[in-house]
Amino acid sequence: MNKAYKKLRVTIILALLLIFGLSQYFGVIVGPDNLIYDNLLSSPGEPSDNIIIIGMDERSINEIGSWPWPRFYVADAIEKLAEYDVAAISASILYDAYSNEDYDNALVKAAALTERLVLGGMAYISDEGYNVEIGIEDYISPFDELDRVVTTGFLNAENDGDGVMRRALTSLRYGDTLVHSLAYETYLKACEVKGITPNEVPVDNVGTFPINYTSRPGGYKVYSFWALINDELEPAIFKDAIVLIGPYAQGIGGGNYPTPLEKATLTYGVEINANIIQNMFEGDFKESAPQWLNFGIMAASVLIMLLLLHRLKPLWSVALTLGLAAILIITALIAYSQFGIIIKCGDTIILLLFCWLTNMIFGILTAQNEKQHIQGLFGRFVAPEVVNEIISGGVDIQLGGSEKEITVLFVDIRGFTAFSEANPPEKVVKMVNRYLDLTSRSIQSNGGTIDKFIGDATMAMFNAPNELAEHALCAVKAAWAMKVGSQSLREEILQQYEVDLQFGVGINTGNAVVGNMGSDFRMDYTAIGDTVNTAARLESNAQKGQIIISEATYKLVKDHVEVTDLGILMVKNKKTGIQIYSVDDVL
Repeated sequence: MNKAYKKLRVTIILALLLIFGLSQYFGVIVGPDNLIYDNLLSSPGEPSDNIIIIGMDERSINEIGSWPWPRFYVADAIEKLAEYDVAAISASILYDAYSNEDYDNALVKAAALTERLVLGGMAYISDEGYNVEIGIEDYISPFDELDRVVTTGFLNAENDGDGVMRRALTSLRYGDTLVHSLAYETYLKACEVKGITPNEVPVDNVGTFPINYTSRPGGYKVYSFWALINDELEPAIFKDAIVLIGPYAQGIGGGNYPTPLEKATLTYGVEINANIIQNMFEGDFKESAPQWLNFGIMAASVLIMLLLLHRLKPLWSVALTLGLAAILIITALIAYSQFGIIIKCGDTIILLLFCWLTNMIFGILTAQNEKQHIQGLFGRFVAPEVVNEIISGGVDIQLGGSEKEITVLFVDIRGFTAFSEANPPEKVVKMVNRYLDLTSRSIQSNGGTIDKFIGDATMAMFNAPNELAEHALCAVKAAWAMKVGSQSLREEILQQYEVDLQFGVGINTGNAVVGNMGSDFRMDYTAIGDTVNTAARLESNAQKGQIIISEATYKLVKDHVEVTDLGILMVKNKKTGIQIYSVDDVL
């Protein structure tokens, strides 16, 4: 991965860290954390025997009638519970308006008989923004006569965006006054009666704390409201108990919600309050981890990804990402079970996936970039299809070679020595480059591979590294393209410098050893053998503008060329001569 890509990759991942850090702070992504909390962290416990629910249930509705009931029924229930010496009575009912005077007086009279009653109020919540104490615009209490003789707690409940009740709203700011929930006031009342010091409730800035649910729906002792007022229950079961009166049937209201322990069956509000009160008594609170800890875990995870991810192969990068995600979940489990701390790791896991995806994309882009770089460099020496063959894996680039049939072409500029002696170096270099550019284009356009440049000479081979069906004909066509293409250049130089520069070409076909020659750290893709040497001998015997081919080459191209038989050529280190031909035209 080049420096530009590395820098951009790091920048993007750090930008993702910033985005997800802000998202974590403002609670934008909560689904994954809720999923982990509901399915891995939350688990039922043992409901307290000291918390009893008096349910305003179907039986009571059938006996009394549809809600709202005449208030003397609730007054009767309060009087009986007061006689039973309960620790606290909580009624999830709001009596803010007057009704029948006799019924209202009966309710006030019953409430005045005990100091252990808590009734419901209702707050109109104002939107104060994120992560600040919730304020209220108005607070609705019971009607005046009743309000003077009872303690009230608000009935408001704040469920999460998905409808699940995970947190208990315990306090709201009403002007200069801090008002508490029905569950919290009931807990304080019970502590007062029992003579115990209330546990400090660790609420967050908004006034909430995570509910550590003990029970699924139906876990607490539930008795019918009708059974209570008709003396069907033993008074002894209520002694010192916290009694919660509330809706326990559909159609009465009171707020029914899914909880982390049970989403399919809704939990009645009175049961949720029972769980909250048990949390408070047992002091078994769970606290959300501080923002700095959540972000620190996120930043550390990203740092590990930055340091290791780009060094790993794709499969191992997947293993690293999944491994870190597993570690985060295990850490969250340990923190919850051992220390009562809820760590946010859902958004961090998503961030890890984004980091992995970013790394994969940059890996692909880097590979593409390197591929294009190789194509650009290697493409200066070989035909594009050869480069594609090598990059696609069609050619094994390792030290060593193998024997195969190829056609070798050597080309040299005749008259170049005289030209170079008579002209300054800059002109010589400029001129030779123009000729070599012509030879290179001619070779590559006909599927050949440029092996090397030797001064003003060029060596090329056909049928290596990629297969070329008519490699001999391709070589001859390349030579002919050089001959035709050099005419205008020849005339230009002849006119300016009075020097006649023309190509001399030698072509031979046969078996040669082709491959990577050299050492482990420096190698050349080339061909060696008698076929190569013979082609070089033919080129050295070619006159200006002449293309000499061997008998082996001629047999493969004879139907496509017109030639002049040049007879037998005796070359150095060969006992027998070589039949050669001069190419006059390519058909």
